[in-house]
Amino acid sequence: MRPIFLFTDFGIGSHYVGQLHALLTAAHPAVAWVDLCHELTPCAPRAAAYLLAALFPYLPESGVLVGVVDPGVGTDRTPILVHQGHWSFVGPDNGLFGRILHRAPVQVHEIPNPVSHTLSPSFHGRDLFLPWAIRLAQEAGEPRAETRLRPHPAPLIGSDWPEDSGEIIHIDRFGNATTGYRGSGVGTGWRLHCGSRELRFAPVFGSVPAGHAFWYVNSIGLVEIACNRDSAARVLDLSVGQSVDWRVPDGETASGSEGATDGGRFQI
Repeated sequence: MRPIFLFTDFGIGSHYVGQLHALLTAAHPAVAWVDLCHELTPCAPRAAAYLLAALFPYLPESGVLVGVVDPGVGTDRTPILVHQGHWSFVGPDNGLFGRILHRAPVQVHEIPNPVSHTLSPSFHGRDLFLPWAIRLAQEAGEPRAETRLRPHPAPLIGSDWPEDSGEIIHIDRFGNATTGYRGSGVGTGWRLHCGSRELRFAPVFGSVPAGHAFWYVNSIGLVEIACNRDSAARVLDLSVGQSVDWRVPDGETASGSEGATDGGRFQI
């Protein structure tokens, strides 16, 4: 039986998360689940998509992921079930899975109403997506006749978004602001512009004085804005979706990133 991973904007400790846990507990004593993240920025599937792509390499070789960042719940947006290798993904087709599933062949199934109980128009995470995830976890993830296989090559929303996002995609409880830039594509001599501030690289928090803002490459390989012993979000007035870009020193190029230098500035 594969583990189920929950990835939502519901908020830790909310009754929404509690209801998901209750349904999982009732489903089968052997179902294992992981709260991957419940503190995603509300109603921001694009930001969540870049974070999910960075987290995925640290997950096991197989599993079922329920993704619920769903501002269109109850509308005509399409509920989907996606298979890629030993993984299945269940959630809305609104870009949430676009960055994680664009590199390898996938099967995209459009899913009908819930497996066994009444559908709430405003809580598809509980009534539609999670029941399907439990079913997939128990039954080795084989596609079901009840689903409708989307004809190839109908793309997932978000599959054409760039590899890097020049935006802040997540702010944690410490006030650290993760960007959608991969650290592998930038140089330590580059300076990051956010608003009116220009930030230099430092490898870790203790490399700079207390209260000093900087950028570094975080533990999942993304460029992050931080402030030693303070909140970078508060000090720099940062928010999810805010654009950031680079000042690249003369003679350096944007190695590993999809962008171009122009007068020393680099943008995605």
